[in-house]
Amino acid sequence: MSETADLITQAEELALSGKLNEALRMYDAAVAADPTDPLAWIGKASILKAQGRYTESAECFDAALAGIPAWNDAAAGEPDRMAAFVSMLSVLKAEVLLYAEKPDEALAAADAADAVRDADAASLVVRGQALVQKKEYDAAGDCFYRAEEWCNTHEDTMLTQVWHCKVRLAEENGGVLAPPYAAEMYARGTGFRPPQGTPEEILERANNLRSAGLLYDALRYYDAAVTAGHPNKALVLFLKGVVFEQLRRSADALNAYSDALKADPQPEDEFRIRMRWAGLRADRE
Repeated sequence: MSETADLITQAEELALSGKLNEALRMYDAAVAADPTDPLAWIGKASILKAQGRYTESAECFDAALAGIPAWNDAAAGEPDRMAAFVSMLSVLKAEVLLYAEKPDEALAAADAADAVRDADAASLVVRGQALVQKKEYDAAGDCFYRAEEWCNTHEDTMLTQVWHCKVRLAEENGGVLAPPYAAEMYARGTGFRPPQGTPEEILERANNLRSAGLLYDALRYYDAAVTAGHPNKALVLFLKGVVFEQLRRSADALNAYSDALKADPQPEDEFRIRMRWAGLRADRE
């Protein structure tokens, strides 16, 4: 083991023991031993982030990126792996810049990540969070929906985080989160894993999504509840119509209410479906 690698190992052990100041000094020693070793700089950046020293942490990620050319020689023949590593460093830099409330710099770091390889869920999430800080909510929503699509077509390890971002954005935006890309994505309807669970569980999730303002997500789950054979199909279609009204898609809402009335609704549901259908039809005439 080289001197630098040994120092990094000691620093990691100190960090795991909660001895952050001692770990930081050990990472400094590793940096002094080999200023081109990205792992030493990454370790130091993680300690500074934990200490709330975000700008300094971002500077360490810059130093790690500066050392990449020396690593390129060692990683000859593995360009994809090196591209993933460089992209990850830029994303990590963007994250600490978000903590520092420097959204423009975070966006620049996300751009750097995407310049190395196509955007993935991680870079899309940090980009979306930076746009939230800038209060550019539609653009942020597009990023989060794209991140969800990436998770569904590649891997879903970040899917929960993406959904939490979407919920927080809907709350901060003060209402419905249905950016243009959501309509495009759900209209295409490809690349998605069908929602899992019993019909009742899927319907509950749909209602929760509607309450959170994630209306296109709710539509997807209402459709899934019907496909799964929910015993109260009329109610599910009625709720789908309510979502279409929230999206100001009155023609789609009328069709959903008509389908609900054809699905043999229960007496207590039929009255409110007819009232909603009649009221919407009157508004359109």
